[in-house]
Amino acid sequence: MIAGVATGHLLSCISLEIWCLTLAASAVATGVFLLLHNGKLRPILTTAILLIFFSIGALRVHQCDPLFDSHHWTQATDKNPIFLSLKLKESPIPRERSRKVQAEVEEINNHPCRGELILYLRKDSTAASLRYGDRLLAHGYVDSERKSLYVTSDHYIIVSHDSTSLRARSEALRMKLLERMQSGPLEHRYRGVAEAMTLGWRGDLEPGINAQFRDAGIMHLLCVSGLHIGLLAAIVGGLLFWIGKECRGRLIRGSVQLLALWSFALLTGLSPATVRAALMFSLFIFSNMLGRRTDTLNLLAAAAIAMLMVNPMLLFNTGWQLSFSAVLGILLMRPLINFHRNILWQAAIVSLSATLATLPVTLATFQQFYPYFLIANIIIIPAAGFLLTFSLLYMLLPCGITSFLAEGVISFCDNLTLSISHLPGAVVSNLEPRPWTVALLALTIAIILISINIYANNKRFGKTF
Repeated sequence: MIAGVATGHLLSCISLEIWCLTLAASAVATGVFLLLHNGKLRPILTTAILLIFFSIGALRVHQCDPLFDSHHWTQATDKNPIFLSLKLKESPIPRERSRKVQAEVEEINNHPCRGELILYLRKDSTAASLRYGDRLLAHGYVDSERKSLYVTSDHYIIVSHDSTSLRARSEALRMKLLERMQSGPLEHRYRGVAEAMTLGWRGDLEPGINAQFRDAGIMHLLCVSGLHIGLLAAIVGGLLFWIGKECRGRLIRGSVQLLALWSFALLTGLSPATVRAALMFSLFIFSNMLGRRTDTLNLLAAAAIAMLMVNPMLLFNTGWQLSFSAVLGILLMRPLINFHRNILWQAAIVSLSATLATLPVTLATFQQFYPYFLIANIIIIPAAGFLLTFSLLYMLLPCGITSFLAEGVISFCDNLTLSISHLPGAVVSNLEPRPWTVALLALTIAIILISINIYANNKRFGKTF
């Protein structure tokens, strides 16, 4: 599926009809092989099924890639100012001199269009009142390369509000919870971390603390992803320990966990990393409810296929790449992690495997490396459960007691990241790797992780470790 999406995007010279013929031929071949199935035909059958997913990936790119979409808004813009009809995909996030928001383009100069852009609004009371689902009519110059538009309050009007959809209601609840947290006694510096952990809201994160977490190699802690979803599932499951492990208990526990996971994902904005984690853990919980053993690599693959079916362009999203590669690295190292019960050992292996797996993406995109990531993650990962729990308590009940608990664990993380970020050589920057170097690095890391996975699954490993 991934190969089909990448190939369809890169080989724009191949027409849609050819991909359709490839899909049809693969499907017919699969049907024939299934009718004539025997042991000798299994490799051919497998190849035909893989070709089907390859062709589906290429077809989905032709449907969603702006390069092939004549109705995408980038095909209708020029150097002149234009009128745009926009629908906000989130609530505007405050920045230093503006408010930033992702918006869906519906019309340009009264012509229907598709696609998304980043809208920058001047910081004023009008921009502060905007919410998810609001429709705007804006006028200005669009930057097609950066896919962005900057407008002042006198260059846009609010056409309508969305207050009925599930996403709009969850966003309204999110803003109310955010206001409750902001009115509580927790110090502003620590409140920004608590808001990022619980609501996925990064508007109140101070630049200094943001840089500290980044330089210490634990920026993932401030982005709602698999770590947060997994911790939430474990917390809910732990609170329901008294239900039991029989069929009825598994069904009740799993239902509550699914409700908690997707409510949390919806409340935090449904980012690609959050959706991926929620999908994967949902499949795991559902299989556990049925009393069946699961292969976590299959769960990750199923989540990837589901998301790429909906939006194949996620493959080129840096957050999506980091999220999936990190989880893939952890799953490949899972047999090694399970051989030892020491929590520090497990945290070290989890951190090392996730960082190794994401290293090619990090170098190619950010051209930076953080040498002390292992030290920070060994300490932070065991403390992440307390950090999320106390942040959730403060979100639900912002008072002195919950503020004291949340401030204690957040200040600990703050002091740790501050110390690490001031160490010599904490950030190795200005790296400019060539594409073939990144590809060779990715291949080497893949061989290492797969080899460790195969060796760790060997029964003799447990005796010699």
